[in-house]
Amino acid sequence: MVEIEIDGQLVNAEPGEMLIAVTDREGITVPRFCYHKKLSISASCRMCLVDVEGAPKPQPACSTPIADGMKIHTQNERAKASQKAVMEFLLINHPLDCPICDQGGECELQDVAVEYGSDVSRFSEGKRLVAPSDIGPLIQTDMTRCIHCTRCVRFGSEIAGIMEMGGTGRGEDLKIEPFLAEGITSELSGNMIDVCPVGALTSKPFRYELRSWQMNAVESIARHDLTGSNLYAQTYKGKVKRVVSGDNDNINETWISDRDRFSYEGLAHEDRLLYPQIKVEGQWKEVEWSVALDYAVKGLKNNILNSRNAQKLGGLASATATTEELYLMQKMLRELGCENLDYRLNVKNLDKTIHLPSNIKLAKLEQVDYALVVGANLRLEQPMINHRLCKAQLAGAVMNALSVKEFDFNYPVGNTIVSPNQIASTLAGVLKHVLEAKNQEIPEYLSTLTPSSEATDLANALLNSEQAVIILGEHVLNNTQANSIANLITEIAKHSNSKTLNVSATANALGAQRVSFTPNSTGMNVNDMLNAEMSAFLLLDVIPEYDFHHVDSALAALSKEDVFVVSLNSFGNELVSQYADVILPMAAMYETSGTHINIDHKLQSFSAAVSAPGEAKPAWKILKVLADLLELPGFHYESSAQVLSEVAHQSEVDHEYDSSINLDEATPAIETIWMHSPYQTDELLRHASSLQASKIGQMNAASMSQATADVLSLKSGDRYLGVPVDITDTTADQCVFVSSNQATNMGGLS
Repeated sequence: MVEIEIDGQLVNAEPGEMLIAVTDREGITVPRFCYHKKLSISASCRMCLVDVEGAPKPQPACSTPIADGMKIHTQNERAKASQKAVMEFLLINHPLDCPICDQGGECELQDVAVEYGSDVSRFSEGKRLVAPSDIGPLIQTDMTRCIHCTRCVRFGSEIAGIMEMGGTGRGEDLKIEPFLAEGITSELSGNMIDVCPVGALTSKPFRYELRSWQMNAVESIARHDLTGSNLYAQTYKGKVKRVVSGDNDNINETWISDRDRFSYEGLAHEDRLLYPQIKVEGQWKEVEWSVALDYAVKGLKNNILNSRNAQKLGGLASATATTEELYLMQKMLRELGCENLDYRLNVKNLDKTIHLPSNIKLAKLEQVDYALVVGANLRLEQPMINHRLCKAQLAGAVMNALSVKEFDFNYPVGNTIVSPNQIASTLAGVLKHVLEAKNQEIPEYLSTLTPSSEATDLANALLNSEQAVIILGEHVLNNTQANSIANLITEIAKHSNSKTLNVSATANALGAQRVSFTPNSTGMNVNDMLNAEMSAFLLLDVIPEYDFHHVDSALAALSKEDVFVVSLNSFGNELVSQYADVILPMAAMYETSGTHINIDHKLQSFSAAVSAPGEAKPAWKILKVLADLLELPGFHYESSAQVLSEVAHQSEVDHEYDSSINLDEATPAIETIWMHSPYQTDELLRHASSLQASKIGQMNAASMSQATADVLSLKSGDRYLGVPVDITDTTADQCVFVSSNQATNMGGLS
């Protein structure tokens, strides 16, 4: 540490540390526009000029490194005059439209101008005008307001990993604009709204809505993926009007993904369920809560309890449910004597499920020197996890991907493209090479295997790294050899001293695992239930045509005349009306309190930002009242916090997992990997119109190689399972990779 003097105050600082970081830490105000703590230093705005004794002219605090004995003045005449001069230059072309600017009230230029600006302008020439650019449905541009701080440009190249904005022209003709006519396509683009210090980039869905001081900000947690990003829901008169990022360096730093930022739009969708409904003689009727709950309880009793056969009742829940909701539902079912419960609705075969523990923290991902991504498009599926890897790559880490398709990562990746039935054998080759290099015993199942050159390269990369991680993604979830693939990764990581990260299940899947929302040995999993003679189902936030892998079987099982279905949902559609007997409207995200468990196994609780519309109620309350009406003991909760405290005292159940590795399992000739668009993964996202209008929201293609297309007698533009065919050499043979924004049942996947 060295000692410096700032405005007569002695301060300790690290040698080489930038002056602005020291002044911020010490609470000394230095104005700035281009500086951002998470971005590189550009020193382009010059607003942070300070007087450094011995320097011939004022120095920018953001790019001036600390040296022992420095004496700095931030408030003397020289510093003030420099700052005021810069402020005058910044304002000469700035439009006087503060009354209609969405940035009003949180504009850095406005705030700094109050202290450093003048009430008289000496600029008599005409101000410049810059035509706005249409950069997509999420961001509104008013580039006449731009002060060329380049924060958005640096965000794109350094954080989003895609330099989509840049400067063209010089001097007064300099413009910040997108490079491509299609606009901004990054999955993190909304963060440019936050980093813009003026009103040049604002939220398009929020345009002309409200002023910042009119809204209340409520801390919340994003629940669309495994990160659990911290954010603020900004509300006005009981409505969520905007979502902005919260700060948590261990989780999401100061960034959030676009789906976390804009999904709130779905709350006001016309498909919201507002009142309880029951089906009477085939017709739907809106009723009071007491009538709907009584109807639901009587239906369950008549179909299950009176016959004393609780094993004909099935409980199915979405992984986006809160930990408390999942806990109460499994507790209620088990009190009824029912072990048929599951959240793994999108898994084709549950006989051999993936088991791979994650043993690396989110914040440590950016410190790895090598990453092997198996079966994942992390950029779109887990954007904040991908951001950490992007930072690692910028620091020198090597990235490899083993997948059936080449994806557009926003950093250099070595791609190994293999068909689905070759993923396990490739990983087996990696394991064998690692064992041979470590002089370890070769197990019987590897004895006759000859590692491919690709497997040898991947193994050498692992062996040559000091901090490696192997990441298993969602695309493997329904692979015939999924269990063997996960077990191979476990063995490879053990013998190569690597870490593992399992992102094959997302949302609050770890919360479901924590409360044992899976059947024990006497119960049925979801696929067994769909094929059994059931009498009743209790559904929590489930939309079959999107959430099930076996959609046809699910709809057939739920639609049987003698099956009684109670559906807790936030949104309704025609199919829900066809199979359900009782619809209980539940609060959506931002409208209920609860807890999300992220990939670090960190429990993050949140409060309701607003009340649910109409007569919709938090699902945990609905489940608690149902249990009371069923006369079940132990459901006297007054808040979700009480439920969580009970969860905390429950010991986690250790399940037995199949750790075998079988490389000889029969695999289909052509395997279909169906992945919903990242903006179709839960009900709130599906109803967020701006996200659906974005390029990512419009993803809808069945990608296949020419050889696969020939086997299927398809050509480009045809439809496969209802999805347009895209023939590309970036997809392996013997598989079709579907990225879809439509319901699964439209394609007949089963």
